[in-house]
Amino acid sequence: MLALLMGSCADKSNEAIAQTTLSQKMYITIDGVSQPVTLYNNAATQALVAKLEEGPVTVTLNSSGGFEIWGALGFSLPTSNEQITAQPGDVILYNGSNICLMYGSNSWSYTRLGHIDALNESELRSFLKAGDSNIEVTLSLQPASSEPTSNTLVIYYSYTNHCHEIVQTLTSQIDADVLRIYPKDKNQQYEANGYAIGMQLLNTINANPNSADSYPEIDPVSVSLDDYDTFIIVTPLWWSQMAAILQTYLFHHGAEMAGKDVGLIVSSHSSGISGVVADAERLIPDANWMGQALWINNANHGNRATLIKNWLSDIGYSDISTIIEDINTDSHVGLPGIYNLNGQKLETAPDSGIYIENGVKKIATKK
Repeated sequence: MLALLMGSCADKSNEAIAQTTLSQKMYITIDGVSQPVTLYNNAATQALVAKLEEGPVTVTLNSSGGFEIWGALGFSLPTSNEQITAQPGDVILYNGSNICLMYGSNSWSYTRLGHIDALNESELRSFLKAGDSNIEVTLSLQPASSEPTSNTLVIYYSYTNHCHEIVQTLTSQIDADVLRIYPKDKNQQYEANGYAIGMQLLNTINANPNSADSYPEIDPVSVSLDDYDTFIIVTPLWWSQMAAILQTYLFHHGAEMAGKDVGLIVSSHSSGISGVVADAERLIPDANWMGQALWINNANHGNRATLIKNWLSDIGYSDISTIIEDINTDSHVGLPGIYNLNGQKLETAPDSGIYIENGVKKIATKK
């Protein structure tokens, strides 16, 4: 049995084979530290990305043979096995349902998944906890936590993948960090029986919208909203309302966006979005709303790049983000007077929203 387990990710000889890669990164998180993985383009990685779009996957791996940590994924992926010598940093699929993270080299018949970026062998051994047992490893499409790289945070939930596609298009046009919200229960089929489960969740919220108990549970989120000045919410429409999963997040965190710039994009099949706008205004009552919400439906989803570009222009997004960036680099220090984000001089400070006073960015919140 021991020989079989050690052979699980064992014995191969390698040739340098050119691999095409996916633009989508995967992240491996151990003890709260995330490392990016460049994924090869094959049936296994395409299926793995589709699985991770449903939410992060956490597995328990064990050290084996002095060259890897490995264990069961809990699901199977397509295989394209070849006799190779896996190298430190390689991410490998064994036998269709086991993942191997290499900190040494070993030859066997594997399916290549990808390679951990930018760590040397010593760093890999430390990151992968080489020699340890019962190592909790999370696979995801975004890091567990990271320093903000932008003043803008895009927050979204996606069930049918339409909102995910919208966010991908949006972030190809602007510099923004992204936070995807996941339900704690990932096995629900919200569309079953005419979206009966989704409707039940909404009815529970509507019956008592001020109670935390009314909202479905979501995965924990570690992103601090204090690090951002601008938010763009992207949400599906469920029965003329905001999807219940995203309502949960905004119920708990909407107040943290008070006085900040917030934009809203709604995806629906064909229904109007006024109910979703009302939900957003209820959950983020003191936001500085950036113009009207953008409605993307089935009929115009394919034209979303143009719709998003025009919407960003209409709400003055580029002007806002540029001014905020300039403020954060202290280029306005010493500028006398009070100004709004359009550069207009004000007589007095506004009651809410972001403004500039004597070159210093300030946020006013309604009391």
